[in-house]
Amino acid sequence: MLIVSANMGQGHNATGRALEDAIRRRWPDATVRWVNALERLGPGFEGLFQRIYVANVESVPWLYEFFYSAIWRIPWFAAASRWFTASWCGRRLAKPVAEFAPDLVLSTYPMGTAGLAWLRRKGKLRVPIGAWVSDFAPHPFWVYGAADLTMVMHDVAVAPALRSSPSAHVGVSAPPVRAVFRPGDQTAARQELGLPPDAFVPLVSCGSLGFGEIETTVRELLAADPSVAPIAICGRNDPAAARLRALGEPRLHVVGWTDQPERYTLAADVVVTNAGGATSLEALACGRPVLMHHPIAAHGKANARLMAAAGLALVSAKDGELAETVRGLLAEPERLKEMAEAVARHCETATPLVEALESLVSAPLNPPTQRLRPEDALFVHVATPEVPQQVGAVLVFNPKADGTPVTHADAEHLLAATPGLRTRLLPGSGLWRARWQEDPGRTSADVLTSVRVGPDAPLDEALTREMDAFFSDPVSPEHPVRARLVTGIEGEQGALLIALHHAASDGIAVISALVGQARGKKPLAPAAVPRRKGWRRRPDVAWGASGAPDAALGVSGVPDATWGASRASDAALGASGAPDAALGVSDAPDAALGASRASDAALGAPGAPNATWGASDAPDAALGASGAPNPPSGRNGSHPERNAVRAGLAALAAPVRGALARAAGPVWHGLDRPAGGRSGIAGPARSKPGSRNQAAELARGVWTLARAGSAPRVGWDQRIDSSRRHFARARLSAPEVRKAARRAGVPTTNLVLALVAEALHRELGGTAPERLRVLIPMSVRDTGTFRQLGNHTGAASVDLPTGAMPLPERVRATDRMLSGQVGHGAPRAGNAVVRVLGILPPALHRRAAKLVYRGTWFSVIASVLPGARSPVVLNGALVRTVYPVLSLAPGVPVAVGIMTWADRFTVCITVPAGHDERGDRLAAAVVEAFGRV
Repeated sequence: MLIVSANMGQGHNATGRALEDAIRRRWPDATVRWVNALERLGPGFEGLFQRIYVANVESVPWLYEFFYSAIWRIPWFAAASRWFTASWCGRRLAKPVAEFAPDLVLSTYPMGTAGLAWLRRKGKLRVPIGAWVSDFAPHPFWVYGAADLTMVMHDVAVAPALRSSPSAHVGVSAPPVRAVFRPGDQTAARQELGLPPDAFVPLVSCGSLGFGEIETTVRELLAADPSVAPIAICGRNDPAAARLRALGEPRLHVVGWTDQPERYTLAADVVVTNAGGATSLEALACGRPVLMHHPIAAHGKANARLMAAAGLALVSAKDGELAETVRGLLAEPERLKEMAEAVARHCETATPLVEALESLVSAPLNPPTQRLRPEDALFVHVATPEVPQQVGAVLVFNPKADGTPVTHADAEHLLAATPGLRTRLLPGSGLWRARWQEDPGRTSADVLTSVRVGPDAPLDEALTREMDAFFSDPVSPEHPVRARLVTGIEGEQGALLIALHHAASDGIAVISALVGQARGKKPLAPAAVPRRKGWRRRPDVAWGASGAPDAALGVSGVPDATWGASRASDAALGASGAPDAALGVSDAPDAALGASRASDAALGAPGAPNATWGASDAPDAALGASGAPNPPSGRNGSHPERNAVRAGLAALAAPVRGALARAAGPVWHGLDRPAGGRSGIAGPARSKPGSRNQAAELARGVWTLARAGSAPRVGWDQRIDSSRRHFARARLSAPEVRKAARRAGVPTTNLVLALVAEALHRELGGTAPERLRVLIPMSVRDTGTFRQLGNHTGAASVDLPTGAMPLPERVRATDRMLSGQVGHGAPRAGNAVVRVLGILPPALHRRAAKLVYRGTWFSVIASVLPGARSPVVLNGALVRTVYPVLSLAPGVPVAVGIMTWADRFTVCITVPAGHDERGDRLAAAVVEAFGRV
């Protein structure tokens, strides 16, 4: 074992000694070597850093405060300082680390941790790295994601540690002090030291360097009350000790340097200090509350704030406040008792040192972070607390053959295949791009809860209540997947509600994974591994909301399915980015996703005015960030900006046509250009077009995007004030829908969207515009990207006819508009443009995303999703129905998800809470319109 510490006071070394003691207890035969990080920097640097530190604290505390504040407030300064420190110290530590070749490396000093993290990133250190933050308040120089476990001193310190480095694995450690610091007999300790047994004894200790105004502190304590008998440990500050002894105060017990501080800590009622480092940790280990008096600059004040927030300390920043605090504790002894109990609870619940060390040795290394693709990161940037990026699905199960409902174990089994299950999303900042990281220890049991609403609760009533409550609570970036099993529904039915962060995978990957899991196929996600001891759940700050277009994507029941051409006349719905192609789902359980030649195939056909944008989005049936180590996760998407973006893209189209084609290369990979023809009918496959034709079509798509204007104004309230939602549902007979589409001579998808247009017309009444802009996702997947996680879609902005007209005419008008507005490479162009926008610096990328993804450019999100055509059974329980749950976009208060599942079309309409009646009316209007068709 290698311990990296530094002679900066004795706090860091004290933590190292505690770790060495724990190592000896667990592995008696271990070889332990120490490295002084400051000494390794070069001759003279150790003394220089010590002098600088002392001068900062005692002479120019304002300068120390300025630097400490700057590393929190100025990201570029913190990043540059961390990089310089890490590279310098890492190079200096490389030789002793390589010579010793340890099995485990522990650091108790910030520069040491920085150097070890640098060695890990450079591939020069492949053994576990543990970092113990010996201060109560971590700061950016303490925490690095390349360390496998960073142990802080309390739960309240987890959030600032993750703010310093979001990819870090952070745990809460028991105080890292020697075993002699433990609760003991106070009476015996006082008797041994000759202290009065009934006095109030505060122990004044300002660390090994004796920082602070010790004399002033002691005088204030003596003046607080005659029953106060202070102990003053002056460390190596001999002049201070001499001045205190000169006071001649019989109640005062003065101590210089001592090797047995635990004796004095046990004898005390409270410990008075000003730094919050090793002295405070030793006090907590002995069960003693802390009084922070005149905390030293920077980290001392930060420690004081966090300790007070944890209920372990009281802070007095001004003269006279310490005496008042002591008098208050004497007058209210229960208050002191409560603080002591809080200290005891913390020490009991924190992870013991030996357990943390064992987990470091046995658990895998902290996975590196990976950058989100630009099209995926876009949905991270558009998140707001009111419009959280959360989508999902609701699966309704019939009872099993023996009459029992689906079980918690069944749900865990299904969820184990969910992409994104073991993913953590890291939102980035103005300097750093959004990233993702695998959490290999997470399992489906960690994300699944259960509730029983019955017995025999009515299905529709129970489902509405549970959906509204569950999906109104957003997922967090730390846990982008959440699920709830609902049982107790009439007839022993059950429902599984799955919510996922929108910066995640799209529907082909997710639905395929869930259906494949139910059918016994091998899941995409790797198996979970044991989690380190001491790891703390991160603060669940709800991440914003996606209004992303919830793409219409095909689904196969098998992970190994491939694209193919189906000639069945009733192929499953799907939206393709190719003008006339469609993603279809075959009736056969193991069939591939294919393009149907029938009239019921999905959206198609060239055309243009209000063309598509490349917002990627998965079907909201179930979306999640990648749980696999390598594939990307997230969503791609965006929408045109009338002025700046229009001009920029138009200018971009001609001169950079080739560059855009190269940028969109993966979009075109493996795709055949579909033949011309009417909407929804895929012509015979041709050979791949040449790069010149690809570039030309891409340029036409870019030009179409640039020409698109703002959406027609809609006379409804566009405000979304909270993350609370209401979900209205309806069902249609799938065979009847297909028959009606054939009678009308239109593709099934176009018919369904015409029903949505009719429902919107009836809802808006006399204020309905002639056309209403709807964002419709479209797949750009091919055989090369079929099984890849992440988003592989574009989206079409289509003007649906919502003016006054007979329903048959609305069906024909919708078909014409979809045929005319979807095509010319616009979905691919939108996808490519979003990727090109990802070249922008993170701050500009975030701003551009927020500018283009809002209600200015579209008024409704509508997604027609293909689901399984053949039965899906989970351990004997038939998945009878699946409702896709879509999210809203800023300024877009309606989202309509429609899915084919077995013999039905399911409709799920998302509206903000408070607009429940609007959602219910829209769902009822879709059903009523279909009845008239």
